[in-house]
Amino acid sequence: MQRRDALKNIGLSLGLVAATPTLFSILQSCTADPKATWTPEFFSPEEGDVLSKMVDIIIPPTEDLPGAGELNVPQFIDKYVNEVYSPEDQKMMRDGMKAFAEKLGAETPGDLLKASPEEIEKVIASALQADEKQRKEWDRMLREYRDTDDGAAPENRDALVSGFVKEVRGKTIQGYKISEYIGEEVMAYDPIPGAQKGCISLEEATGGKLWSL
Repeated sequence: MQRRDALKNIGLSLGLVAATPTLFSILQSCTADPKATWTPEFFSPEEGDVLSKMVDIIIPPTEDLPGAGELNVPQFIDKYVNEVYSPEDQKMMRDGMKAFAEKLGAETPGDLLKASPEEIEKVIASALQADEKQRKEWDRMLREYRDTDDGAAPENRDALVSGFVKEVRGKTIQGYKISEYIGEEVMAYDPIPGAQKGCISLEEATGGKLWSL
C-alpha cells in the first residue's frame, strides 16, 4: 500500500535516536514472544491490541526486515509510558487513546478489538497528513491542555488524536532503532571498535549505514 510505505519512510528517515540505559533496560525487559498474548501495564488489553496494530502500520514488516510488532515495540511503548512518563504526559496518552478510539467509532472495549488495520491506518494517516496550519493549531491546543490546572481535554478531539499519533510514531521509531536485531543486523555494528579514521564518508566507513548506538 502506497500510504503504508509513505508512513514507514517518514519514520525511518528520522535521524539518530538517543539510546540511554533506561531505554535499553526497558526494551530488554520486553522479551516475550510477540505472537503470544501480552498484558499491558499502562493501556487496557483492548488498547494494547490497537497499539500493536498501530506500530505495524508505522513500521510494517517487509521481505527482508521485521515489523515493529515483531521486535516487541508495543510492549516497549506501553512499559515506557508506564514507567517513565510524567503524570501529565500519561494523562495525555490516556486521553489520546480515548480520542483515537472515538475516531474508530469504538463505543465499548470490545469494539476496539474489532478495529481493522485498514481502519486504524486511516486515522493515523488523517493525523499525519494535516497541513502545517492545522498542525500548529492542534499543537497550541495540546500545550494549553497540558498546562491547564483542571486538566480538561480540548473540545477538538482531532488535536488529541494528532498528539497521540505523533507520540506513538516517535516511540515506535525509537524502540525499533534500539532493538537488538536492528542494531546488530541492519545498522553498522562494531562491538570492538578499531582505529580512529577521520575525515572519511559514511559510505566509505560503513557502506552508507548509520552506526548502531
